Amino acid sequence: MYSKFNYKPSQKMIREFLKFKDKGTDIYSKFELESRKCLKEFIKENGHINGDDIKDHWFQVQKADIFISHSHQNLEEVKAFAGWLHEEFGLNAFIDSCSWGYCDDLLREIDQKFSYNEASGLYDYRLRNYTTSHVHTMLSLALTEMIDKCECVIFFNTPESINISTAIDEIRNEKQVTISPWIYHELSMASMVQQTFPERYPIPILEHSGYFLAKSDFKVDYDVTKYLNSMSTLSDDMLTKWKDNNRRKGPETLDDLYKIAHQENSIGVTCNG
Repeated sequence: MYSKFNYKPSQKMIREFLKFKDKGTDIYSKFELESRKCLKEFIKENGHINGDDIKDHWFQVQKADIFISHSHQNLEEVKAFAGWLHEEFGLNAFIDSCSWGYCDDLLREIDQKFSYNEASGLYDYRLRNYTTSHVHTMLSLALTEMIDKCECVIFFNTPESINISTAIDEIRNEKQVTISPWIYHELSMASMVQQTFPERYPIPILEHSGYFLAKSDFKVDYDVTKYLNSMSTLSDDMLTKWKDNNRRKGPETLDDLYKIAHQENSIGVTCNG
Protein backbone atom coordinates (compact mmCIF):
# COMPACT_ATOMS: atom_id res chain seq x y z
CA MET A 1 0.00 0.00 0.00
CA TYR A 2 1.21 3.45 -0.88
CA SER A 3 -1.64 5.85 -0.08
CA LYS A 4 -4.84 5.99 1.99
CA PHE A 5 -7.76 8.39 1.79
CA ASN A 6 -10.76 9.24 3.93
CA TYR A 7 -13.54 10.14 1.48
CA LYS A 8 -16.95 11.57 2.42
CA PRO A 9 -19.04 11.57 -0.77
CA SER A 10 -21.78 14.12 -1.32
CA GLN A 11 -25.16 13.16 -2.74
CA LYS A 12 -24.32 15.15 -5.86
CA MET A 13 -21.17 13.11 -6.45
CA ILE A 14 -22.97 9.86 -5.70
CA ARG A 15 -25.48 10.72 -8.44
CA GLU A 16 -22.51 11.15 -10.80
CA PHE A 17 -21.14 7.74 -9.77
CA LEU A 18 -24.50 6.05 -10.29
CA LYS A 19 -24.22 6.68 -14.02
CA PHE A 20 -21.54 3.96 -13.94
CA LYS A 21 -23.45 1.49 -11.75
CA ASP A 22 -23.80 -1.15 -14.49
CA LYS A 23 -20.06 -1.25 -15.06
CA GLY A 24 -19.42 -1.35 -11.33
CA THR A 25 -21.87 -4.21 -10.92
CA ASP A 26 -20.02 -6.16 -13.64
CA ILE A 27 -16.72 -5.61 -11.84
CA TYR A 28 -18.22 -6.67 -8.53
CA SER A 29 -19.74 -9.79 -10.10
CA LYS A 30 -16.35 -10.92 -11.40
CA PHE A 31 -14.84 -10.56 -7.92
CA GLU A 32 -17.81 -12.49 -6.51
CA LEU A 33 -17.15 -15.44 -8.79
CA GLU A 34 -13.51 -15.54 -7.73
CA SER A 35 -14.50 -15.41 -4.06
CA ARG A 36 -16.94 -18.34 -4.20
CA LYS A 37 -14.66 -21.34 -4.56
CA CYS A 38 -16.20 -24.64 -3.56
CA LEU A 39 -15.22 -25.57 -0.01
CA LYS A 40 -15.02 -29.27 -0.94
CA GLU A 41 -11.78 -28.59 -2.82
CA PHE A 42 -10.05 -27.74 0.45
CA ILE A 43 -11.37 -30.43 2.79
CA LYS A 44 -9.00 -33.35 3.10
CA GLU A 45 -10.14 -36.97 3.33
CA ASN A 46 -9.35 -37.01 7.07
CA GLY A 47 -11.74 -34.11 7.60
CA HIS A 48 -9.00 -31.53 8.12
CA ILE A 49 -9.27 -28.23 6.29
CA ASN A 50 -6.32 -26.66 4.53
CA GLY A 51 -6.53 -23.16 6.01
CA ASP A 52 -3.88 -21.67 3.75
CA ASP A 53 -5.67 -22.91 0.63
CA ILE A 54 -9.01 -21.52 1.77
CA LYS A 55 -7.45 -18.17 2.55
CA ASP A 56 -5.58 -18.10 -0.75
CA HIS A 57 -8.44 -19.33 -2.92
CA TRP A 58 -11.74 -18.45 -1.27
CA PHE A 59 -10.71 -14.85 -0.78
CA GLN A 60 -8.27 -14.55 -3.66
CA VAL A 61 -9.03 -11.90 -6.27
CA GLN A 62 -7.31 -10.54 -9.33
CA LYS A 63 -4.83 -7.72 -8.95
CA ALA A 64 -6.47 -4.43 -7.99
CA ASP A 65 -5.21 -0.85 -7.81
CA ILE A 66 -7.59 0.46 -5.16
CA PHE A 67 -9.05 -1.15 -2.04
CA ILE A 68 -12.45 0.32 -1.09
CA SER A 69 -13.60 -0.08 2.51
CA HIS A 70 -17.29 0.59 3.10
CA SER A 71 -20.48 -0.14 5.00
CA HIS A 72 -22.66 -2.90 3.55
CA GLN A 73 -25.48 -0.35 3.47
CA ASN A 74 -23.57 1.63 0.82
CA LEU A 75 -22.80 -1.32 -1.46
CA GLU A 76 -24.71 -0.02 -4.49
CA GLU A 77 -23.04 3.41 -4.31
CA VAL A 78 -19.63 1.78 -3.89
CA LYS A 79 -20.20 -0.48 -6.91
CA ALA A 80 -20.99 2.66 -8.92
CA PHE A 81 -17.84 4.36 -7.56
CA ALA A 82 -15.77 1.37 -8.73
CA GLY A 83 -17.38 1.66 -12.17
CA TRP A 84 -16.54 5.38 -12.28
CA LEU A 85 -12.90 4.70 -11.38
CA HIS A 86 -12.64 2.07 -14.09
CA GLU A 87 -14.30 4.05 -16.88
CA GLU A 88 -12.66 7.40 -16.14
CA PHE A 89 -9.18 6.21 -15.17
CA GLY A 90 -8.82 2.55 -16.13
CA LEU A 91 -8.37 1.59 -12.46
CA ASN A 92 -9.46 -1.71 -10.93
CA ALA A 93 -11.08 -1.34 -7.52
CA PHE A 94 -11.50 -4.20 -5.06
CA ILE A 95 -14.65 -3.81 -2.93
CA ASP A 96 -14.04 -5.36 0.47
CA SER A 97 -17.49 -6.93 0.77
CA CYS A 98 -16.55 -9.29 -2.06
CA SER A 99 -14.75 -11.16 0.73
CA TRP A 100 -16.57 -10.54 4.00
CA GLY A 101 -19.92 -10.61 2.24
CA TYR A 102 -19.52 -14.38 1.90
CA CYS A 103 -18.09 -15.01 5.33
CA ASP A 104 -21.43 -16.37 6.54
CA ASP A 105 -21.69 -18.65 3.49
CA LEU A 106 -18.31 -20.18 4.24
CA LEU A 107 -19.20 -20.63 7.91
CA ARG A 108 -22.50 -22.26 6.99
CA GLU A 109 -20.77 -24.83 4.79
CA ILE A 110 -18.18 -25.67 7.43
CA ASP A 111 -20.69 -25.85 10.27
CA GLN A 112 -23.08 -27.99 8.25
CA LYS A 113 -20.28 -30.52 7.83
CA PHE A 114 -18.59 -30.36 11.24
CA SER A 115 -20.86 -28.70 13.82
CA TYR A 116 -24.33 -29.98 12.96
CA ASN A 117 -25.82 -32.96 14.79
CA GLU A 118 -28.43 -34.57 12.55
CA ALA A 119 -29.92 -36.57 15.42
CA SER A 120 -30.70 -33.53 17.55
CA GLY A 121 -31.07 -31.04 14.73
CA LEU A 122 -28.79 -28.65 16.64
CA TYR A 123 -25.33 -27.16 16.18
CA ASP A 124 -22.57 -27.77 18.71
CA TYR A 125 -22.00 -24.38 20.40
CA ARG A 126 -18.35 -25.07 21.23
CA LEU A 127 -17.51 -26.23 17.72
CA ARG A 128 -19.47 -23.32 16.24
CA ASN A 129 -17.32 -20.83 18.14
CA TYR A 130 -14.20 -22.69 17.09
CA THR A 131 -15.04 -22.67 13.38
CA THR A 132 -16.04 -19.00 13.52
CA SER A 133 -12.69 -18.03 15.01
CA HIS A 134 -10.85 -19.84 12.22
CA VAL A 135 -12.89 -18.35 9.38
CA HIS A 136 -12.67 -14.82 10.78
CA THR A 137 -8.91 -15.22 11.20
CA MET A 138 -8.52 -16.37 7.58
CA LEU A 139 -10.71 -13.52 6.35
CA SER A 140 -8.78 -10.95 8.38
CA LEU A 141 -5.50 -12.19 6.93
CA ALA A 142 -6.90 -12.17 3.40
CA LEU A 143 -8.17 -8.60 3.74
CA THR A 144 -4.86 -7.46 5.22
CA GLU A 145 -2.96 -9.04 2.33
CA MET A 146 -5.23 -7.27 -0.17
CA ILE A 147 -4.73 -3.92 1.59
CA ASP A 148 -0.99 -4.49 1.40
CA LYS A 149 -1.13 -5.42 -2.31
CA CYS A 150 -3.30 -2.50 -3.44
CA GLU A 151 -1.56 0.79 -4.12
CA CYS A 152 -4.36 2.92 -2.71
CA VAL A 153 -6.96 2.48 0.07
CA ILE A 154 -10.12 4.61 0.01
CA PHE A 155 -12.51 4.56 2.95
CA PHE A 156 -16.04 5.41 1.81
CA ASN A 157 -16.96 7.46 4.88
CA THR A 158 -20.73 7.78 5.32
CA PRO A 159 -23.16 8.05 8.26
CA GLU A 160 -23.77 4.33 7.78
CA SER A 161 -20.09 3.51 8.35
CA ILE A 162 -19.04 6.09 10.96
CA ASN A 163 -21.16 7.30 13.86
CA ILE A 164 -20.70 10.86 15.14
CA SER A 165 -23.15 12.22 17.70
CA THR A 166 -23.53 15.72 16.29
CA ALA A 167 -22.06 18.03 13.67
CA ILE A 168 -20.35 19.90 16.51
CA ASP A 169 -18.55 16.71 17.48
CA GLU A 170 -17.21 16.39 13.95
CA ILE A 171 -16.00 19.99 13.90
CA ARG A 172 -14.26 19.47 17.21
CA ASN A 173 -12.72 16.26 15.92
CA GLU A 174 -14.34 14.24 18.67
CA LYS A 175 -14.33 10.47 18.82
CA GLN A 176 -15.57 8.72 15.68
CA VAL A 177 -16.75 5.14 16.00
CA THR A 178 -17.92 2.28 13.81
CA ILE A 179 -19.97 -0.76 14.78
CA SER A 180 -18.49 -2.82 11.94
CA PRO A 181 -15.62 -5.10 13.03
CA TRP A 182 -14.50 -5.35 9.40
CA ILE A 183 -14.24 -1.58 8.94
CA TYR A 184 -12.36 -1.40 12.23
CA HIS A 185 -9.95 -4.10 11.07
CA GLU A 186 -9.37 -2.51 7.66
CA LEU A 187 -8.76 1.00 8.98
CA SER A 188 -6.40 -0.25 11.66
CA MET A 189 -4.47 -2.41 9.19
CA ALA A 190 -4.21 0.49 6.71
CA SER A 191 -2.47 2.45 9.46
CA MET A 192 -0.03 -0.38 10.20
CA VAL A 193 1.06 -1.89 6.89
CA GLN A 194 4.33 -0.57 5.52
CA GLN A 195 4.13 2.09 2.85
CA THR A 196 5.45 0.69 -0.42
CA PHE A 197 6.34 2.89 -3.36
CA PRO A 198 4.93 1.80 -6.74
CA GLU A 199 7.38 0.13 -9.12
CA ARG A 200 7.01 3.05 -11.54
CA TYR A 201 8.81 5.23 -8.97
CA PRO A 202 12.58 4.63 -9.33
CA ILE A 203 13.09 6.48 -6.04
CA PRO A 204 10.66 8.05 -3.54
CA ILE A 205 9.62 11.21 -5.42
CA LEU A 206 6.30 12.05 -3.80
CA GLU A 207 5.33 12.52 -0.19
CA HIS A 208 1.92 12.92 1.31
CA SER A 209 0.18 11.87 4.50
CA GLY A 210 -1.25 9.68 3.85
CA TYR A 211 -19.91 -8.25 7.78
CA PHE A 212 -22.81 -8.02 7.93
CA LEU A 213 -24.35 -7.52 11.41
CA ALA A 214 -26.98 -9.85 12.72
CA LYS A 215 -30.43 -8.32 13.00
CA SER A 216 -30.25 -7.76 16.74
CA ASP A 217 -29.48 -5.07 19.28
CA PHE A 218 -25.96 -6.38 19.84
CA LYS A 219 -23.51 -3.69 18.72
CA VAL A 220 -19.91 -2.94 19.65
CA ASP A 221 -18.39 0.52 19.17
CA TYR A 222 -14.86 0.64 17.78
CA ASP A 223 -13.01 3.94 18.11
CA VAL A 224 -11.40 4.63 14.72
CA THR A 225 -10.61 8.32 15.26
CA LYS A 226 -6.83 7.96 15.16
CA TYR A 227 -6.99 5.79 12.05
CA LEU A 228 -9.15 8.31 10.18
CA ASN A 229 -6.89 11.15 11.29
CA SER A 230 -3.90 9.32 9.77
CA MET A 231 -5.58 9.29 6.34
CA SER A 232 -5.42 12.08 3.79
CA THR A 233 -8.70 13.83 3.12
CA LEU A 234 -10.29 13.12 -0.24
CA SER A 235 -13.09 15.43 -1.37
CA ASP A 236 -15.57 15.67 -4.23
CA ASP A 237 -13.66 18.68 -5.56
CA MET A 238 -10.42 16.69 -5.68
CA LEU A 239 -12.07 13.84 -7.57
CA THR A 240 -13.69 16.27 -10.01
CA LYS A 241 -10.39 18.07 -10.63
CA TRP A 242 -8.71 14.69 -11.10
CA LYS A 243 -11.30 13.64 -13.70
CA ASP A 244 -11.35 16.97 -15.55
CA ASN A 245 -7.55 17.02 -15.95
CA ASN A 246 -7.13 13.32 -16.70
CA ARG A 247 -5.52 12.38 -20.02
CA ARG A 248 -4.37 8.81 -19.37
CA LYS A 249 -5.48 5.43 -18.04
CA GLY A 250 -4.07 2.98 -15.52
CA PRO A 251 -2.16 3.18 -12.22
CA GLU A 252 -0.15 6.20 -13.41
CA THR A 253 -3.31 8.30 -13.15
CA LEU A 254 -3.07 7.89 -9.38
CA ASP A 255 0.02 10.12 -9.45
CA ASP A 256 -2.21 13.00 -10.52
CA LEU A 257 -4.60 12.29 -7.65
CA TYR A 258 -1.73 12.23 -5.16
CA LYS A 259 -0.49 15.62 -6.37
CA ILE A 260 -3.96 17.17 -6.17
CA ALA A 261 -4.59 15.71 -2.71
CA HIS A 262 -1.16 16.77 -1.47
CA GLN A 263 -1.69 20.34 -2.66
CA GLU A 264 -5.22 20.62 -1.25
CA ASN A 265 -4.35 19.06 2.10
CA SER A 266 -1.28 21.28 2.40
CA ILE A 267 -3.43 24.37 1.78
CA GLY A 268 -5.87 23.18 4.41
CA VAL A 269 -3.12 22.72 6.98
CA THR A 270 -1.72 26.18 6.21
CA CYS A 271 -5.13 27.84 6.53
CA ASN A 272 -5.92 26.04 9.77
CA GLY A 273 -2.53 26.91 11.17
